[in-house]
Amino acid sequence: MNERRKIIFKEALFNVPFLLIVGVVTFVVMFKSGRSAFDIEQIITTNFHSDPKASVEAFLKTEAKSYSVDYYYGDTKDKVLYAEFEYVGRGDDPQSTLTLYEGRDGFDPGVYSTAWFFGEQYVTYWPLGSSADGSGFEKYLTTDVPLMYNLVNSYSWEGAAKSFGADESTLKGYTMLGIKLFSWDYSDNGVMRENFVWGIGGNPREMYSYIRGSQGEYKKAVLK
Repeated sequence: MNERRKIIFKEALFNVPFLLIVGVVTFVVMFKSGRSAFDIEQIITTNFHSDPKASVEAFLKTEAKSYSVDYYYGDTKDKVLYAEFEYVGRGDDPQSTLTLYEGRDGFDPGVYSTAWFFGEQYVTYWPLGSSADGSGFEKYLTTDVPLMYNLVNSYSWEGAAKSFGADESTLKGYTMLGIKLFSWDYSDNGVMRENFVWGIGGNPREMYSYIRGSQGEYKKAVLK
């Protein structure tokens, strides 16, 4: 390795982690100073040029073997956790579990889980506050309850991207000190929404959706 490449390599070892740390600290400071996620998105999209080379693929799907997503709605004063999704990869027998804390899309609150048993895939359901072995436990073949099966999958990270309209819209990418952010507009049943997803490097963290003109109200999905 020549001297020029050695210098570039040494600088990269220091600069890349430094920029990531500075980026994270910048976001934390903004939040501590009273900035909302929407404020930060507006600052970035207004003052920075979009990056045509920024790839959004890693932000709309995850290759993680296991992950979870928390779903919230709220405003600048309060937020409500209304659903949790967990995916656990198990080779050819992955399991997805959705916990609804309030009724959604015609389905009651409770725990919905998809899993494989003896080569067939099932969806199970049990009410909140009870175990899978308790009263109210239900078990169906996924082919018999396609709507329930689709409900669980719609809360995956890929499902969140679709429900937020990311797969049907033109996204603009921005990069700031190691932080990447993609923004897009989406018409949800005639209601225009401003949406964005941000993360560190190639790892998505949070996805937001705001009704245009109502910066206080939002929906949020948090990838963990």
